[in-house]
Amino acid sequence: MERPVYLFKVFPIHNSRCMQRLSVCLLFLVACSADGQDTNKSIPSSTQKDLQQQESWLSRYDLGTKESKQFKLQNKLNEISGLAMTDDGRLFCHDDESAVVYQLDYKRGTVIKRFSLGSGFLEEDFEGIAVKKDTLYMVTSSGNILEFRESPDRGRSAFRLYKTPLSQKNDVEGLEYDPESDCLLLACKGDPGKGFDDHKAVYAFSLRTKKLLETPRFLLSLKDVKKRAVKGNFNPSGIARHPKSGTFFIVSADGESIVEIDRNGKLLAQEHLSKKVNSQAEGIAFAPDLSLLICNDGQGGTGTLTVYPMKQ
Repeated sequence: MERPVYLFKVFPIHNSRCMQRLSVCLLFLVACSADGQDTNKSIPSSTQKDLQQQESWLSRYDLGTKESKQFKLQNKLNEISGLAMTDDGRLFCHDDESAVVYQLDYKRGTVIKRFSLGSGFLEEDFEGIAVKKDTLYMVTSSGNILEFRESPDRGRSAFRLYKTPLSQKNDVEGLEYDPESDCLLLACKGDPGKGFDDHKAVYAFSLRTKKLLETPRFLLSLKDVKKRAVKGNFNPSGIARHPKSGTFFIVSADGESIVEIDRNGKLLAQEHLSKKVNSQAEGIAFAPDLSLLICNDGQGGTGTLTVYPMKQ
């Protein structure tokens, strides 16, 4: 396990007794770090300082109807449910009810290729997709995580399944990879967990230990996010990390809302998502040029992909 890094300010020491005490303290810290558990809370002090002065990047996107572009997707993606962008700028998505992964041309809204998971037809309630380098992940609403590699067009990819303590009661709706903590983030639409009433939770699944951390990575206060959500509803349906700012954007389809939080979970901004443009926002990602991408379940009609360019 990777050990934490401790930063010390060095002062000249001229007293031998002080030196002995300092040595004991250092040995104590080393011992604690050796027995410590895997967490995702260690952020360099410089980052902590930056977060205190963090500005919202959500305001850099015009979420109205004028600046956006929207593409109608193929019928097989009428129930599109998640988006993930690779490091080399390729967009992947998936269907809501079957383990079929699609690569999309987000500049045209067309399908480049598709491949399936497993040796047969795998049917589940898939709610999110994420990518780390050459490995992809999908999550079910009950919190099960599938790990797999990309396959050629019309091919099949073997997968590994990880079960988490989450269940259908938690109703996982979003998945994202966080490179800072090497964790997958699972955004829950339903029950946030015992003791977290009046909040919405985002849990972290460590890719080092392959285990879900017990305490939520983020807790969103409903008191705060309901203020600007339609009918006071805020139920996460997608989550994405902004590649430039390192902040996280979370969409709520039924609340017609999008929020931005920093790495400590602090609410930075919240905006309305027009239902005329985004009928049912289910997935979110960022393009290499930092355009904001949102996919929409067709709700019985045609699924769509909306592209919001970042303001210059």
